[in-house]
Amino acid sequence: MLRIGVIGMGLRVSGVAGRLYKIGCDARVTVVADPHEESARRCMKAAEIPDDGVQFVSGVDELIKRAGDLDGLMIGTRCHLHTDMAVKVAPLGLPVMLEKPVAINADQLQRLQAAYAGREQQVVVSFPLRVTPLFRTAMEIIRSGRLGTINQVQAINNVTYGGVYFGYWYRNYDQVAGLWLQKATHDFDYINQIMQAQPLSIAATVSQKIYGGDKPHDLRCSTCDEAKSCDESGEAQRHRGNDGGMSPDNPSGNWDHACCYSRDIRNQDSGSALVLYDNAVHACYTQNFISRRQAGKRGAIVTGHHGSLEFDWYTDTIRVVDHFDNRVDKIEVKATGGHGGGDDILVSNFVDVARGKAESISGLRAGLLSVAMCLAAKQSCQTQTFAPIRVPGDPQCPMASRELAMIEN
Repeated sequence: MLRIGVIGMGLRVSGVAGRLYKIGCDARVTVVADPHEESARRCMKAAEIPDDGVQFVSGVDELIKRAGDLDGLMIGTRCHLHTDMAVKVAPLGLPVMLEKPVAINADQLQRLQAAYAGREQQVVVSFPLRVTPLFRTAMEIIRSGRLGTINQVQAINNVTYGGVYFGYWYRNYDQVAGLWLQKATHDFDYINQIMQAQPLSIAATVSQKIYGGDKPHDLRCSTCDEAKSCDESGEAQRHRGNDGGMSPDNPSGNWDHACCYSRDIRNQDSGSALVLYDNAVHACYTQNFISRRQAGKRGAIVTGHHGSLEFDWYTDTIRVVDHFDNRVDKIEVKATGGHGGGDDILVSNFVDVARGKAESISGLRAGLLSVAMCLAAKQSCQTQTFAPIRVPGDPQCPMASRELAMIEN
């Protein structure tokens, strides 16, 4: 039996670790490092992870003392701690499943690259979209040459649960470093898979027209005297039967949430980016966090000389239009499990990496590149210019220390 340690047993990593028990592999969680044991146990219960026989320790140092009894690690702390935890356990030499974003600033990016240099394929980065059955089917068609020479990718992410980034802990900018790193990190990764080329530079812009404002950061709907008239109050959300992700405790009947009009909110409502690649193809990417209900969309249009392909994770569909023939193919690719089936595939791969039977199908280099693109997008928003994409340690894309320091932390 493979023995897995988990650092930071929150909602996301508990859902991932829970797949160990559902995909039929001989692997179990045996140690959990989390300063909030009660909360960790709740997350495990929700994910149907048995906690009998599991050792709970308060921090990573205690887990390291038990490393001899472990075959692999999952890191699911809040975003600003991903790098710190990964670097701290790097000397153990254990395979790691690391939540995204793998880093949130340039210093972390450099430290993480140095800590795992030469064994990046022992790290499975949580990029489930790239391995979903829907995306793999789309890639088979793209690589078959049916579309002909590709000249553009148009990607979109209209998030129906975007309220979570304004009414829940994700609103804390110092922990997530903004929604390029929180959301675009996934999308940039799958766009890179389509392009099969090196991204060179990026131009980006953001808007904050809806959320943010002048309210205190600690204000909650339940204590606000404007809750009766507010469109985003818990009462209004309950009345319309849709919270847009803003009140994550809804299953317990609690629609209360932190004020999304706080003066300290820095997350954008929307963002757009133009990415230039070294094969002379460009990608357009747009994200929006106020979409609700049937307005949700996540996927891309890939346009080639002979045809166009469109895929959407919200509808589990692929549509291929032949430009030279009167033919349109519609393909439905259903999958079970989180993130369109991608979580199960990544967890299975992580188990194989831990057994020494495979390398990561979502290695650390991909995580580093995605973060570098997100940081370049942030820089571009500030300077209103194309920002170079630089990855430390990558011979194809070197980054000088001076350039690294220019990217805002």
